[in-house]
Amino acid sequence: MADSPKQQTVLRFSSPGPVATALSLTTLPIPTPAPQHALIRVHASAINPSDQKNVEGAFASTTFSEHGRIPGRDFAGTVVSGPKEYVGKKVWGTGGQNGFEQDGSHAEYITVDQNDLTYMDMPASLSFVQAAACGVGFMTAALMVEKAAAKAGEHVLILGSSGAVGTACKQIVLSMAGIPIETSRKGGAGVVSLTEELGPQIKEITGGKGIVAVLDTVGEASLFKKSLEALATQGHVIITASNTPGFMYTFNALALYRSNLSIHGINTLPVSFSQSVQHLAKLKSGFTDGVLTPPASIEETDLQDEKAVIAAYEKVKAGSKAKQVLVNKNF
Repeated sequence: MADSPKQQTVLRFSSPGPVATALSLTTLPIPTPAPQHALIRVHASAINPSDQKNVEGAFASTTFSEHGRIPGRDFAGTVVSGPKEYVGKKVWGTGGQNGFEQDGSHAEYITVDQNDLTYMDMPASLSFVQAAACGVGFMTAALMVEKAAAKAGEHVLILGSSGAVGTACKQIVLSMAGIPIETSRKGGAGVVSLTEELGPQIKEITGGKGIVAVLDTVGEASLFKKSLEALATQGHVIITASNTPGFMYTFNALALYRSNLSIHGINTLPVSFSQSVQHLAKLKSGFTDGVLTPPASIEETDLQDEKAVIAAYEKVKAGSKAKQVLVNKNF
């Protein structure tokens, strides 16, 4: 019987910088799980914008060990060691401090608290690549929709409805019998044009009822102002993106007060890994039933190909519509 491997290929950075120079592939020992932890063989791991920004120094909280830091938040794989009832099971995970204050998923192995395995059962309807592509996007969307508190039959406007988070928002709203309203700079049947005033369009689409929430995945000041003005009384604006670091939103505070409106920010970084996988667990049945679906466009890159991996990171930075996923073809 062959000996178990002792080493793994990982992607790492030792200090912040441009992805082309900061990232490199190297070989490190496979991590030894701490007590009450399990070892996961990573079959696929997604590259999120937060991963690329992390490498380039956007997060002051990122720490480095003697070997640097392995980035990556999302993954799917199989349990190699841990409680015997979980060994061999397919799992998925996302979030927490993976890639920031502890090593992340852009490697061949990762460790997790064995208590979290309860929530990490991967939907049988998804491949490893598809499951890895869902993590941060669907968790962010789930948090946004939860904060919006929309009821069945109520309308929700989604800014950036064609993006990863926006598409997930649309699916989750539909799964709850809500009515998502998509947006586009070109408009179209049943779609709100972002180049025109939102109010009249929304009034027509909703039959005068208005929207109870705006899910803003874009982060543009001009769109924020328009969407705030289009909200029904007691409506919510939920924000999860900002295209320009440090830019300011402006709004009419008196109008906000008189209409009893509220503004919320959603940041997934402070959400622990345990909380994150519990959010994924709530979405599992939706994927199993086909109500929720993974990103339609996914590009796979072999983790062992450093040049291709860096190119995939660059695609994320450039705003690629296709989800970039690293795969371990050795497994």
